[in-house]
Amino acid sequence: MRLGITLKLLISTLTWLYGCNVSRVFAAECENVDLYVPHLVRGSESNKYQVCFSKTGDFKEYDCPPNLKFNEATRSCTVSLNPYGMCTTVGETLEIPDADCTLYIECDKELDPVTYTCDAGELFNPLYQKCVSDTEYDCDNDIPDCFNTKFQNRKWVDKESCDSYYECVGDILVSRTCPSGMFLDVHTQACMHSSAVNGACTVPKPQPNLLVNVKTMCQGNVGKFLPDPYYCKAYYYCVDESTPYWSPCSDGRYFENELCTKTRASSCICEDLTWEDSGPKSVSVPHPDKTKFYVCREGDPPEEKTCPAGTTFNPTKKMCSS
Repeated sequence: MRLGITLKLLISTLTWLYGCNVSRVFAAECENVDLYVPHLVRGSESNKYQVCFSKTGDFKEYDCPPNLKFNEATRSCTVSLNPYGMCTTVGETLEIPDADCTLYIECDKELDPVTYTCDAGELFNPLYQKCVSDTEYDCDNDIPDCFNTKFQNRKWVDKESCDSYYECVGDILVSRTCPSGMFLDVHTQACMHSSAVNGACTVPKPQPNLLVNVKTMCQGNVGKFLPDPYYCKAYYYCVDESTPYWSPCSDGRYFENELCTKTRASSCICEDLTWEDSGPKSVSVPHPDKTKFYVCREGDPPEEKTCPAGTTFNPTKKMCSS
């Protein structure tokens, strides 16, 4: 009974907060859809999400707070969680998801991701970690269309594995595998011995370094309100063991100690900064540890930095000093 009352209060509060965005649709829109789970609004620019409160058509649509986008991995509106944002080695190259294959990321000496563009007539092949001729790599198709003369009588790399490839024998599609320890070199159209450091050219797809696991976060927390680690003005409510229901606080309040409050939350680092077109692109703010500081960029998570040895962060100068 207590859970039911809590949910009614929660839903009524959200309805009041976003009343102008409420829309009802046919029951079919909510059939086979998890209740209370936010979903991206189809066709939107990632700034709207929708929630089904019943299978009979109680469907509501909401706008994300300013500067936030809906992230399907966290089921919430959040800052940018770029999967290529976590560089591990200098010179590492990474694919930019959903790009047109002409752009790629290279990690600089500070392990920051820098965007580059392939030369004209080239595409970035993530398995080989380099730009290759557009006659050797197909950006749009996972499997070649052997009825297209462009693909006929040639071998094409399998985008999931370097040692596997496709061959169009005329208009007939054939799947083949290179001998162990070898991979397809599309330029020479032959299997070659791998010279990569790890003995293979396969590059794992990068994943965001998430601070929440929406599949397990509610286990043992049913009926509880949990803070959103990416946005200090929002929270998750655990409807059941597997259903976290995300919501922002009303009136720009902060969430801390299971309550929405006017007192600024200790978890807020970058959310209250005001960004102007003519202003700086990044701002350094203090860290509880004086030897460290945070770098804030609009729409990005705070980035933790460490001052050089013998220096500490000066909050007035906004820099490390001795």
